[in-house]
Amino acid sequence: MNTTNQLVVMSQNELIAILEALFAKFRNEQSIPYSSLTDDAKIVYTRNEVAAILRVNPNTVTRYFNKKLLRATLLNGQYRITEKELNRFINQKPK
Repeated sequence: MNTTNQLVVMSQNELIAILEALFAKFRNEQSIPYSSLTDDAKIVYTRNEVAAILRVNPNTVTRYFNKKLLRATLLNGQYRITEKELNRFINQKPK
């Protein structure tokens, strides 16, 4: 088998589009909620931190993920929620 290493040059937007397509395929196969790579959020929370902020059980936060009410990224087996997504969830959540 003859393999050749090649350097591929592409823009950041092209790379993001390719990665999002790969993640979308993986997400569909695994049924994992996912937040877009293009989010400009800098603050990221864990599931337990979100539970403390919302004053609910961490299992309730997981149910929000499963019902697609709250979007999260699964990173190394742990959910991560951006501040932007948490604010969106809080502002749309019925009182």
